Amino acid sequence: MTGRTTRGVLASAIASASSAMTEEPSKRALSYLRVSSSAQADKDYDSEGYSLPAQRAACARKAAALGAEVIEVFVERGESGTSTRRRTALTAMLARLGEGDIDYVIVHKVDRLARKRADDSAILEAIRNAGATLVSVSENIDETPSGMLLHGIMASIAEFYSMNLAAEVMKGTSEKARRGGTPN
Repeated sequence: MTGRTTRGVLASAIASASSAMTEEPSKRALSYLRVSSSAQADKDYDSEGYSLPAQRAACARKAAALGAEVIEVFVERGESGTSTRRRTALTAMLARLGEGDIDYVIVHKVDRLARKRADDSAILEAIRNAGATLVSVSENIDETPSGMLLHGIMASIAEFYSMNLAAEVMKGTSEKARRGGTPN
């Protein structure tokens, strides 16, 4: 190649790369954020506390790293992960997935979605059936065999944590009652 041709090819490559960097992300994502108690959500006169903004920012960074745009954020303020029945934001997110135009569902951690393995499995199935991929900011889960194993382990840990916490609370409440205190 001549110097002129080389410069032309180089200029074209630079222009193409520059154009690609300024284009809108081609992938679309939803984020799901959750805190377990309203006390976590209401801190220092802030209706979101500390955890929700931190989760939101981490999910946005992950989306950017994936080349995706978060088009909607679903926030559960003060809802336990042990049940999916009262989680209206989760229900709304799963319904939104039904439109079929979402590539990723981004969560800070797997335990934000569920604290029961059966619920985690059902939610993951709904995400996959909608053609999307679940992405965790904190855990390296993906569709590889090792990523799926890690997801299963993290879901089991979340369930254990919830069950163990309930057992410890019951133990403390029982001891308080044994000593003459009121359970609540």
